[in-house]
Amino acid sequence: MTALFIGIGIVVGTFGSLAVPIGFVSAFWPGQAVQSAGAVWFGAWGIIAGAFFPVLSNTISGSAPLPVSLAYLPGNAVQAGLAAWAMKRFSAHPALRERRDWIIYLGLGVIVANLFGSLWGSSVLVAFGLVTVEAWPVVWIGWWVGNSIPGVIFGSILLKFVSPVIIDSKAFVKGWWA
Repeated sequence: MTALFIGIGIVVGTFGSLAVPIGFVSAFWPGQAVQSAGAVWFGAWGIIAGAFFPVLSNTISGSAPLPVSLAYLPGNAVQAGLAAWAMKRFSAHPALRERRDWIIYLGLGVIVANLFGSLWGSSVLVAFGLVTVEAWPVVWIGWWVGNSIPGVIFGSILLKFVSPVIIDSKAFVKGWWA
């Protein structure tokens, strides 16, 4: 499942990076929805896929040099993993059945996860000299919004409508590894 999800993430992530690029970030990156939903469904395997597929999609799209993409790994891991952690920690249902499930997913799994990911990623760009300190706030906000909107839209759709199928399959990971 990890390899399959990496493949799906590469396609979605690359398309998003090419579709609405703003320098080294995308104004609308649907790969974030794949990160969060995959981690909710597949636990640690989904987090691994969500952390690593952006490295490959960035290489394919040319949106970031390999060392920069590798430096993004901690931010990508949090963007993928915080939704899974929050849903498991607070016993939220992956299919977003109740209002509480929605609040947990949207609040922690999208808004907070992308806040961290955007702060990390935009800081990496400054550290590598690809973005100036003066441009950092615009890059950071663009990254946060550009990841959060697809997380809200596509992530919610995936969880609401695809989760029942995934939960009934043998691929669903109730814990972290199995």
